[in-house]
Amino acid sequence: MKIAIIGGSFDPIHNGHLAMARYVLHHHLAQQVWFMISNHTPLKKRSLTFFEDRARLVRIATAHDARMKVCRLEAMREGLSYTIDTVKECQRRWPQHEFVWLIGNDQAAQLDAWKDIDELSKRIEFYVFPREQAAITCAYPHKAMGMELLDVSSSEIRAGKKLWQLPKAVYREIMREGYYMDTMVRSQMSEKRFLHSKSVATLCFELAACHGLDCEAAFQAGMYHDICKEWGKQRLYPWMAALERAHLEESPAIWHGYVAAHIIHKYYGIRNEEVRFAIYHHVQGSDRSKLAMVLYIADKLDPSRGYDSTETLALCRKDLRAGYHKVKQEQAQYLKKELGFDHGRTVENDRTGD
Repeated sequence: MKIAIIGGSFDPIHNGHLAMARYVLHHHLAQQVWFMISNHTPLKKRSLTFFEDRARLVRIATAHDARMKVCRLEAMREGLSYTIDTVKECQRRWPQHEFVWLIGNDQAAQLDAWKDIDELSKRIEFYVFPREQAAITCAYPHKAMGMELLDVSSSEIRAGKKLWQLPKAVYREIMREGYYMDTMVRSQMSEKRFLHSKSVATLCFELAACHGLDCEAAFQAGMYHDICKEWGKQRLYPWMAALERAHLEESPAIWHGYVAAHIIHKYYGIRNEEVRFAIYHHVQGSDRSKLAMVLYIADKLDPSRGYDSTETLALCRKDLRAGYHKVKQEQAQYLKKELGFDHGRTVENDRTGD
C-alpha cells in the first residue's frame, strides 16, 4: 500500500490540509493519507497547543473518511520531531508499505534546512503542491501536484482570521473549548488592552466561582468584552447603522459593547446568550443578570487599572447584587466628580478603559 504522509503541527488543522489529502486520494496517488502530528517542531520556536488537543481536532476533521488516519508516532518519541527519524521509524515498523511525503512549495524551497535531507530524499519521494501559481522550486526528487494550496495558514486561524477555512465540526470544537482565545483576542487590540481583557477575564472567573456561576462562560465574557474597543467610530458605524440604530445617538464610546455582542456570535461562534448580553451591556451595566453584573464589576474593578478596590471587591465576592450597586454608585460619583457628567448620561470616556 502506498501511504501519503502530511507532517505538521496541525495547530489547528484546516481545509488546506484536508484538500491536499483529498487530492491525493481522489487521483489514486495513495491509498491512505496519514496526518503525522509533530510533538515538537524544530523550525518553530513558539509553544504548541497540547498534543492531545491537536490530535482530537485532526480526528474530528478526518472522521468522514476512513482512508485518512491520525498517526501518533511522533508523540511517542522524546525531543524534537525530525522527518528523517519519523521516516526511518515508519519504514522499520511497516516495511510492507511505500511512503511519500506531502509538502507545499514553501517547504520544498527550504528542504536544505531539514536534517539529513540527502538521506531523506533517497528514502522517500516528495509530492509538492504549488502556491499562487508560483513555479515549484525543489532541489530534490519530487512529483509536482496539479492542485494549488489553499490560501490559508494555521497562524491565521490562531489569530482569528479566515475561520471559514476550518471544517465546521473543528470550528465548533475550537470555539466550545476556547482554543486560541488568547491569540484571537490579542490580534484585535493593543498589548495594553489585551492585558486588561485578560485581567478582567480572570476576575470574572473568580467572581463566578464565588457565586456558583459558569466560570468558563464568565472568563469568555471577560476575554471578549473589549474585542471592538479599538475599532474607532468609522469602523463601528456600519455595524451600528445596520443592527443597532436605536443606540446610534449614544456616545461612540459605548458602541463597542453593542457591536462586540454581534461580532462574537458571527465570527467566533459564541452562542451563549448570557455571554452576549453581558458584553452587550457591559459599558453601562444596564443588564442585571448575574453574569452581566459579574462582567460589569470586573471591568470597573480590574486590578490592572491601578486603584484600590479591595473593600468593594470583598463586598462583591460576598454579595453580588450589593456589590454591583456599590460599583454603580462609585462609577456615578466618579463621572460626576472627574468628568462633570450626571449618572446615566453618555460620556466620551470613563473607567471602562483609557
